[in-house]
This record gives sequence, structure tokens and C-alpha cells, in this order.
Amino acid sequence: MEEKEKLSSEFYKLAGFPGLIGCIDGTSIPISTPAHKLKHTYVNRHDIPTITLQGICDNKRKFIDVFTGTPGKVHDARVWKLSDISKEIGIICGNRFHLIGDNAYPLRKYLLTPFKNFGNLSPQETRYNKKFCATRVIIENCFGLLKGRFRQLLKIEMHNVDKITKFIISCCVLHNICIDNNDFIYEGDYICDNVEEDILIENEAQLKREGEAKRNCIKNSLEYI
Repeated sequence: MEEKEKLSSEFYKLAGFPGLIGCIDGTSIPISTPAHKLKHTYVNRHDIPTITLQGICDNKRKFIDVFTGTPGKVHDARVWKLSDISKEIGIICGNRFHLIGDNAYPLRKYLLTPFKNFGNLSPQETRYNKKFCATRVIIENCFGLLKGRFRQLLKIEMHNVDKITKFIISCCVLHNICIDNNDFIYEGDYICDNVEEDILIENEAQLKREGEAKRNCIKNSLEYI
């Protein structure tokens, strides 16, 4: 609990976003088509063979969880469901803490997303989204730093999926070690990173309502910050 309190406090000082312990997103790691695999099963929307790296980072741009190995063709929402952290984060966060991610992720009380803009956002919702985006960009910066440090991630020339995933995770571990030792890279080296069905539906609706309630609570609190 103390560690979560510390993470949340540091994020709050940085961006004024209460209860936050991490930002989540996915990034594509270009690869050569793995041996004995079909290229079309790994290509992303740009028709490039890739593997997705899902990362959660803290306010220091250190990874607190990573998951990789899924083909780039798989949507971020599906990658999230396949990851171990998706099954544990509800218990880890409880009712008080949460991650934030873009709208590729499901809205939950432990995983908040921005309000969808259909041209009718209230001033409070607009304020929430602005602060949300300014905070969530930290994970994009984290991926940029990772790829700036380890240029092999711009195109991994390996043909074994197991070796590729181990290499990516090793880079993430070394990235954390670099940050712990204040080993920063120059700005010029920074890489910009752009159950039964009825039961499932009922659970999904309930989980979404809980996420909406928590998001609205934070939205209202930002008015006084």
C-alpha cells in the first residue's frame, strides 16, 4: 500500500491526477517475419510485420509491467485481455487507485479512459480530458526513450518469437536500470512513438458503470484544483 501511495503522490505532484499509479499503452516493434510463420498474421495496419509491446510506466518513465509476444495484427484491447496484469490489476488497485489508458482499453474503476468527444463535452469533461492526455503522454515518452536507447527495437532481425520477446523484455529491464542510475539520453536520441455471453455482457456493463462513476468523481474534483 505504501508503494502505491508513493506512486500516486508523485503522479499527483506531476500532473494533478489523483489515485494514479501508472499509464498504459501499446507500441509496435518491427520484426522480420518469424520462421515458419505467415507474414499476414504479424502485419499491423501499416502492413509491417510487428510484435506488440504493452507497457505500464510510472511517473519516472520506468516500466512497472510489460507484456509482449502477440502479433502486431492483434488489437490493444485483445492484448490487454491476454496479459497477466489484466487479471490482477483490480485486486492491486482496489477502489482507490487506477491506471489510465486511451480508448483502446475498457473503462473500469481500475483503468480509466478519456471521455469520447462527439462534439458535446461539458467544460468539466473537457478539463478532465486535457489533464488526462497531458498525463498519459508519459507512456509514449517512455516508449520513445526505450527505442532511443536500444535502436535494435527499430527492427529486430531475429526469426524466433521466443528470442524476440526475451530480447524486448531485456531491453525494458535495462531501460529501468538506466533510469535508476540517472543514465539519460540526449534529446536527439529520443524516438517519437506514435464465460457465457449473457453473463459477460452483464459483467461488462457493471464494470463499465463502476469505471464511469470513478471517472466522474475525478472529473468533478479537478474543478477545484
